[in-house]
Amino acid sequence: MAKFEVHIPAAQAGGFAMTLKVSADNWMSALKAGMTKLGEQGSSVQNVMVDIQEDNSIHVTESRSGRVFRIRELTEEEAAQAPVKKTSQIRPPEQKTQPNAQAVSPRTEVVAKLAPGKGPGPGAADVTQIARGPAIAPEALKTMPNRQAPGNATPAPVRRKAKSSPRIEVDRLAIEELEHPTRPVTAPIGRQKSSPNVQRDMKVQVEDMLADVFEKVQELTRKTSAEEALYFILDLALEKVPADAGSVLRADAASGDLAFLAARGPKAKQLLASKITIPAGTGFAGFCSAEGVSVAVNDVDKDPRYYAAVSEKVDYETKSLLCAPMMTHGRSFGCLQLINRKGGGMFLEHEVGVLSYLAHQAALYMNDRT
Repeated sequence: MAKFEVHIPAAQAGGFAMTLKVSADNWMSALKAGMTKLGEQGSSVQNVMVDIQEDNSIHVTESRSGRVFRIRELTEEEAAQAPVKKTSQIRPPEQKTQPNAQAVSPRTEVVAKLAPGKGPGPGAADVTQIARGPAIAPEALKTMPNRQAPGNATPAPVRRKAKSSPRIEVDRLAIEELEHPTRPVTAPIGRQKSSPNVQRDMKVQVEDMLADVFEKVQELTRKTSAEEALYFILDLALEKVPADAGSVLRADAASGDLAFLAARGPKAKQLLASKITIPAGTGFAGFCSAEGVSVAVNDVDKDPRYYAAVSEKVDYETKSLLCAPMMTHGRSFGCLQLINRKGGGMFLEHEVGVLSYLAHQAALYMNDRT
């Protein structure tokens, strides 16, 4: 099993950063294991942008918080010589239960952008809350798709429980804290920040786009079949996020294996005709579907964990990828995926948030009809 160095920055100002040595199958599992070991249970990592550096280290930027996790696979020599602290020093924080805490329904955990002027506009730090869910204004409930206003006498449909997709597991005991990184960090960490003027202009554009997405997604309730609904969501995603191709993958309720249900792009017909199945937990699509994490990757060829079988089967080169889970009520329905951002470059923070929101809406639609 490979050894990874995982640098986890402090979750809050004044907190402590930590560098860990983790035994895992791949960097995604290493990051998840490190977060779990620290008691965060991976909950902070929801929408992430993955930038693979020239030295093969991986910088994972969490959009909502701006935290940058740095992961690098260690050579056998580096792993043996890593300056390890005593493992007993890694202690998960105690979970405190708030008295009289009220449970929050999973159906109220998704936020839609209402309209310009209502509530704070989504900036770089909060745009991906679309997929996380702060409180929704009561007056907004009447217009939100697939939701009932408080006091509605119509009972909510009974939904059967389904087996969720298998999750990536690692040995959480195979984690050791390091005194310091095995190599000095000399390159910049994370993405270069835009100037204040660029950020201000981008914020206005994002607000307008999100308002339009929220308005259009209400048409989803009028779709009469899963195929029609999924193509509607996919087309809306491609309208708002510039990409050459996209697809929707459905997760098998028992195994978690993924199959293509909808596709757009140069190789869409070949992709659907190929009947390709992606094993559960395999590649970025399998990771997103199983773990409920949205991932944007700027250069998939640099990551040996990329599942290239699909691209090779249809003879279509994948350079960049954006994938979001279709997950609700603890059940994974699969994922929504965009391939090759138009014009090159990296998928942006607000694009991760938009795809996450649309993928969740697709999950809500499918959950209502099962």
